[in-house]
Amino acid sequence: MQEIRYEDLADHLASGKDFIVELGEQKGIGSSSLLVRKCEKTFLIDRGAAFEGIGTNKITTFPVGGNLEEIYIDLMIFTHVHADHILQIVPTVLMHGESRVVFSKKTLEELKIVLADSLSIQRKEAKKAYYSGLPAPKAEFNEEDVATFLARAEAGFYEIVDTDEEDEWITFEDWPGWEFGFTFSGHTKGAFISLIKSPDGDGLVFSGDLSGHNQETTRGVKTLSESFLAMAEFRKCRRIILVTEATNGNRDIEESQEEMDARLKAVLNETQRKGGHALMPVFMVNRGPNIVTKLVRLGFKVFVAGGVRKTLAVEVGADIVEKWKADGTVMFIENGPNYSSQIKAASRGEYGFRPIVTSSATLDQGAGVEFAIEMLPVPENVLISTGHRFDGSAMKEFFEIKNRPIGPGHTIVLNRMDRDFHSVKHAVNVRCGGHHFDYSAHSDRKELVAFTTNLNPDIIFIKHCTEDGFNGLESALRSELREKCPPISRARHLHLFEF
Repeated sequence: MQEIRYEDLADHLASGKDFIVELGEQKGIGSSSLLVRKCEKTFLIDRGAAFEGIGTNKITTFPVGGNLEEIYIDLMIFTHVHADHILQIVPTVLMHGESRVVFSKKTLEELKIVLADSLSIQRKEAKKAYYSGLPAPKAEFNEEDVATFLARAEAGFYEIVDTDEEDEWITFEDWPGWEFGFTFSGHTKGAFISLIKSPDGDGLVFSGDLSGHNQETTRGVKTLSESFLAMAEFRKCRRIILVTEATNGNRDIEESQEEMDARLKAVLNETQRKGGHALMPVFMVNRGPNIVTKLVRLGFKVFVAGGVRKTLAVEVGADIVEKWKADGTVMFIENGPNYSSQIKAASRGEYGFRPIVTSSATLDQGAGVEFAIEMLPVPENVLISTGHRFDGSAMKEFFEIKNRPIGPGHTIVLNRMDRDFHSVKHAVNVRCGGHHFDYSAHSDRKELVAFTTNLNPDIIFIKHCTEDGFNGLESALRSELREKCPPISRARHLHLFEF
């Protein structure tokens, strides 16, 4: 292993040696953008972006190298739609007409929503800068870029696999000796694990993000299926080299899905009994559709706002969502002049007891803030978090307040946008209850160990994690495998590993 500068990467590419190097931003869990050199071909696995800070102080941090203009990339693989893996897909792909590009059918469906959302955010940020007398932030891509990318995707320029439905192995006539496999990872709709079988007999496995447990809209993947591996005789590879995530590498699930579901139902029933209402801010991709589906399964009617209205049909199915809307199970907020009045009506329960599921999981911007302003001061209400609570976020601050001794209420400051795109600080007295449910879409430590040991790799690289995540998974693997444990390394930012 050696730590390198990006400027020196060209020398390594010319050396003829096989290596991997993580180009993604690596503060905290960071973003993923892995460059792989194997048998004189160059592969890029993901090109995401990370977010440092929260709310009005949030800045986006990108992988090194811009769009990698100086590098000839033979194949790009984009594992799933989350921003820390795919936000830079449009400018990177358009820069590299020489590359074959692989992503999934569901990823493309969600990209249409995510890219439109990103363009909308760029426009809002530009207006906010204008009214503040500041220069507009640099746009990473524009509407024309997005239109070109999507048109090429629809025209068959890229390899689009459907791993939600079946495993796939791909070969190319002009690449003799290479085989590429893709199989569902369980993390979110369209997410996959990527395998490369190279001409020298090595097999490489890139886990992407994994979930070994079931969610409402996806099935968990505990191990790679033997039938999938047998399609390419992958077990017979000279060496198996695994690159795996370890987001939850330092912890095991403390509460089963069934136990959390029972606790969630009890909290909501008690809130209804007291005459209160429930606010559930979520991430619009994966978490939002999962939570709406869970609430319906548990017997509740739901009010849906923000971007979840768009992702719900992709991840659950348009026919199901239309049926829910028709029979009143799910109600969508409607854009237009009555938008604000609908927020107030839903917050006060004028549509009946309907848990409100809305995007803006951090409570730092968007629709979630508007609901929180109405609902947090009411003692009978409850705020429910279903995912990671980021340091510095309003959601994290809310739970820090709730852990203080009971008093007359505590104030937090939420940031909302006025009609002129000025950020306005709004003080809110927190009187409602608060509960957290760890409905993680990532494998925990035990699941990561089971996945890894079943594959029986000869070399292990661990990435997309904090130092604690790496140490936790490394320790668990060494404890499980003992003297049979292969070499384990942490693939950190700009640390190059030859193999």
